[in-house]
Amino acid sequence: MSYTLRFCSWNIQVGMKRARVLDHVAHHRDFQNVDVMALQEASAQGAHDDASAIARVLGEHYSSYHHVYHHLKTRPQANALIWNTARVRFDAVEQHRLPNHHQVVVPRAERVVLNRLRGQARVNLIGNGMFTKTLSLRVCTAHLDVLGYRFKRQQFRAILEDLRARPNVDLLILAGDFNTFRIGGRPSWAQLKRDAAEIGLHEITAEIPWTQQVRALRLKQKLDEIFVGGSHNFHSRVWTLDVEGSDHLPVFAEITLT
Repeated sequence: MSYTLRFCSWNIQVGMKRARVLDHVAHHRDFQNVDVMALQEASAQGAHDDASAIARVLGEHYSSYHHVYHHLKTRPQANALIWNTARVRFDAVEQHRLPNHHQVVVPRAERVVLNRLRGQARVNLIGNGMFTKTLSLRVCTAHLDVLGYRFKRQQFRAILEDLRARPNVDLLILAGDFNTFRIGGRPSWAQLKRDAAEIGLHEITAEIPWTQQVRALRLKQKLDEIFVGGSHNFHSRVWTLDVEGSDHLPVFAEITLT
């Protein structure tokens, strides 16, 4: 018997266009029956956070978890998980705080640049539970820092080392905004994929050409990825939606365990 989990990862740009995000979620068929959504740069307006607002639009069976890890001036910045409780149960959601640049070894020139910037906390939000009542599930939504090639590699390694120490599950998903900026095809971020493969995580979004756009500069970047692993064989189908609600596109995956 095979089981298919419908998944979406989306950086929603600190909820700056929340109304458009909610409209897309409410009316675009790709969001219908999604099992898990992993959000980066979720935010809040008053007492209402973006994740719970999206869950309400998706339907009465959806629940959410929203963790604020930073503030951009007065605007909260959070990672979040949203899930269909009829298909997914999360028994615990944990926050793994990623190291800052003072806590890792980076080249001197890179450290000089990073020291000039105001530091931002970053986290990997980890949901542990079950899918279809029979399969153990772990879903991670991560957001690496903006600058620092070696620094971001060290943050990614910290995520992997944390996951390596946890019990194996039937399905493990690591998704998010990894800020893998390139200029003229450089730097290559292939090492991140090799590092992930060491713990059995495989990138499934290689065929997606770009996920983030700076329209004023006509610049497109591939910043968002989905990695999948676990104790089962799987195959996947991935795609994006070119919609206006953020400077990032929502990235979708149907992951079928066999």
